[in-house]
Amino acid sequence: MESHGWCQLAPWHWDGKLLERTVKIEGNKEWVRVQQIDPNQLSIETSSPDDDKVTTRVSRWLQLDWEPSEFLALCDVNDPAIGHFVRSGGGRFLRGDSFFEDLIKTVCTINTTWQQTKVMVGSLVSLGNGLFPAPNDILEIGPDRLAGECKLGFRARTVTNVTVQLLHDGVINQDGSAAGDSSVNYDYLTYLKGIGPYSAAHAMMLLRDFSTLPVDSEVSAYLRERGFDSKDAQEAFRHWGQYRFLGYKLRRIIDKENWIGD
Repeated sequence: MESHGWCQLAPWHWDGKLLERTVKIEGNKEWVRVQQIDPNQLSIETSSPDDDKVTTRVSRWLQLDWEPSEFLALCDVNDPAIGHFVRSGGGRFLRGDSFFEDLIKTVCTINTTWQQTKVMVGSLVSLGNGLFPAPNDILEIGPDRLAGECKLGFRARTVTNVTVQLLHDGVINQDGSAAGDSSVNYDYLTYLKGIGPYSAAHAMMLLRDFSTLPVDSEVSAYLRERGFDSKDAQEAFRHWGQYRFLGYKLRRIIDKENWIGD
């Protein structure tokens, strides 16, 4: 759960054992709580009567449908310790309720501190009455309130413009999920005004495209410590092929160099 900072961003609540959030299911505001009661079993509690829809949500959040066999074969060659970590249940990164939520939260990490990211996202959820705002909610809030009340600053215009473009292009549904026939990819995301290489790579990582390393200040510092220039980040992890991000991030987790904290 703590493999990256999403568990610290509203509407998630994580106490080290229990993961909880509020979601909209069939038009109703519902709560869902998830806990791992043993290495092979999850406990799910919810206010929703629709068990199937809740299970689908939980599967997306925790990436329970990820099939890592191809990556594991690469681990056996490059770094068996990472393979052991994944076979033990690691390597799945917490996601939001939709592609749109993950993308907007990513925008809220641009050129700011982690504390301010938490403030921005928390303010968005407050305006959403405990829910992460859907695309049309973002447009209704508008860039001025996003900038002022939610402290998004220059990101407010990016969030508004990106939301309009995603809806116009039919890339997302009204609930923020990626449309079934959408062409979400790295090139499309970098075409969106305000979405640069880091944001695009990070959003694609949460869609399980691990081929491009999202290079931010943390990644740059890590590379410098090892004698690499940040502009050579993709080449530095070329031996991981389409799993560059996992090769980088999971090794850091195993080394306990990147456990998140308050």
